[in-house]
Amino acid sequence: MRHVAALIVSALVLSACVTTPEEPELPPFTLTGTGIDPTISRLSIDFGRAQVGVIDTVSRLLREGPVEITTVEECGAGPMTIARWDGGLSLNFIDEDFRGWVSSDPTLPVDGGFIPGQARTEMPQVSFQVTTLGNEFNIGPVSGLLDETENAILLMWSGATCFFR
Repeated sequence: MRHVAALIVSALVLSACVTTPEEPELPPFTLTGTGIDPTISRLSIDFGRAQVGVIDTVSRLLREGPVEITTVEECGAGPMTIARWDGGLSLNFIDEDFRGWVSSDPTLPVDGGFIPGQARTEMPQVSFQVTTLGNEFNIGPVSGLLDETENAILLMWSGATCFFR
């Protein structure tokens, strides 16, 4: 009887050592050609939404506020307010309306199977065009730029930006 009790205790102790694999953490949202799709909701944060609400919502989803909010007066589309977060996400606003995003954040996926930092060989098929910015590609309303080695995605964007060409 003592042996049975010892075996049961041993089994319980060993079972406490076994860990279950954790589910991978889902990204807070996916960047799209028309805005942002939160992972936890069917609602979208589309271009045209009010600046205050967009910054508040994205800050809640990222669990941190922007590190900087600045206005660039000389953009092609007019003065642009840019909210920047650690990690490489920027949201662009014109006249206090959400008009575009730019991301180099490797934790935020982009609609269509892209993610900044992704190897060129792992990208869905796209055509490239050499511009003054570098080696660019487009998939619908989303654009991207390869890094200087042309082996990985450096940056992706959609909507209004303040790139000088």
